[in-house]
Amino acid sequence: MEFKVNLEERAEKAIEHGLKLGIDEIEAYVVWNKVFTVRMANNMILESKGVLDIGMGIRVVDEGGLGFSATADLSDKGLEKALENALSSAKNRKLLFKYSLPEPTIPKKVEGTFDPKIANLSEDEAVELAYKMIESALDYDKRVKDNSGELDIIVYHIHVRNSKGVDASDQGTKIEASLNTIAKNGTEESEGFKAKGFRIFKDFNPEEIGVKAAELAVKSLGGEKIEPGEYTVILSPSTSSTIAAYPAFLVSPYFMKTYSPLFEGKLGEPVAHEKLTILEDPTWPGLWGSCSIDDEGVATQRISVIENGILKNYIYDSFYASMEEKRSTGSGFRTGFAVGVGIFPGKNYVLEPLPYAVNPVLLPGDWKKDEVFHETKKGVLVERFHYTRLTNPTRGDFTSILRFGVFKIRNGEIVGAYKKSRLVDNLLNILKNTDAIANDLDVGGSWGDYAAAPTIRISKVRIVPAE
Repeated sequence: MEFKVNLEERAEKAIEHGLKLGIDEIEAYVVWNKVFTVRMANNMILESKGVLDIGMGIRVVDEGGLGFSATADLSDKGLEKALENALSSAKNRKLLFKYSLPEPTIPKKVEGTFDPKIANLSEDEAVELAYKMIESALDYDKRVKDNSGELDIIVYHIHVRNSKGVDASDQGTKIEASLNTIAKNGTEESEGFKAKGFRIFKDFNPEEIGVKAAELAVKSLGGEKIEPGEYTVILSPSTSSTIAAYPAFLVSPYFMKTYSPLFEGKLGEPVAHEKLTILEDPTWPGLWGSCSIDDEGVATQRISVIENGILKNYIYDSFYASMEEKRSTGSGFRTGFAVGVGIFPGKNYVLEPLPYAVNPVLLPGDWKKDEVFHETKKGVLVERFHYTRLTNPTRGDFTSILRFGVFKIRNGEIVGAYKKSRLVDNLLNILKNTDAIANDLDVGGSWGDYAAAPTIRISKVRIVPAE
């Protein structure tokens, strides 16, 4: 991969200049991030465009304050200006506890995160992949009428250096594919959707994305209104991945303090079924969030969030670790949760790190997928969540719109579809009532947030009609 700027040299220059200014501690996080996007609408390619973003985020610790600044100007003068801005920020943001930037760690190599085939994919090849998604959906069934979606090709390289000796680099490639399909039968229509994230090109099958979206749309036609009540619910990996992701990010002290204290003070307590284990594991090869270092240059590690139903660990970056007198777990990532900040695919240098789960994994169980269905005499299969959130973050009340992809199960077989519905329950109840976990681990999610999970079954889930 060719760079017009030397990322390592620019980081070293920022540290050197910061020390000359007498700053106590300096961190330079420099990013080379290339994204090529193909957008689809009305069964056609709407637009294709590429963006190359190169820049640096600078943090300084000085006289008890923590400052941050970001710049896309990596000239000497640009770095000097950014350092001055960060120092000014530190003077106006004094901390109530002693904080220091991370010490060096020894990262392990994580396989399956960079593929030259993706890195060298041409624009024409990317557009052709998008067309294959559309064509496979249209070929699936004549009732499929319209397709829209997006294909993102992401290539990034990061370098992190600080004045305490951290000197670490990482690189990665990603393909994110999503397709929304409309099927019509007379005056009736229904949607289907499939999204998936890949790190290695050979794992990406565009035709499969199209077929899965079309299949969901066609099968959702002819749905009946669901009766409100408690149901035995089967979640495919596209939805069980959400159940994996929620606990993984709610054990971040950032979210516990600003959003939901659901797991605060519950270490060592049972919070889920005894067979359920959720990890945050960036060292797992080839998954969406797999990486050897976090965005502070700290080595990532496997963290048991919930182990056999027991809440085991919280995740930390260096800042929140210092606040609570803990050690960083290598979970400091720069993600767009600040108000007014858009999430750009890949790596972002304009954000400060916070403790965030990038690679949640709900470990597979002993059940076969067919056994989960066979042992379900009366239930509901849910293939897609929309607008999922905690309506009461303190209690963990959990809701999601089931806009499509809701199916009736009788005696282990799918016998029909339900119309638009709403799941209204509680996250802790869902975790505790998960009574079957299959062995079909897969990646699910969308819009840059993915987790790995198998098919699971949950008893006593409340579902009501949504229209």
